[in-house]
Amino acid sequence: SIKKEKTKGQRKENIIKFLKDNHWSSIKDISSVISDCSTKTVQRELLELVETNVLKKKGERRWSRYELV
Repeated sequence: SIKKEKTKGQRKENIIKFLKDNHWSSIKDISSVISDCSTKTVQRELLELVETNVLKKKGERRWSRYELV
């Protein structure tokens, strides 16, 4: 649906905006500013952004940190 796509795009924009100011952030840090969805959803968005080379991921599982490429 169009609304879903809009919020998904908006979430990604918000993640990118957040990471411009906060280098190497955890999912928990990022989830705290994106309140309209679950941590799991934020995690999926982050993985998509890593796959499309927008973000770099460092560490594994709960030690994972993300930064803009």
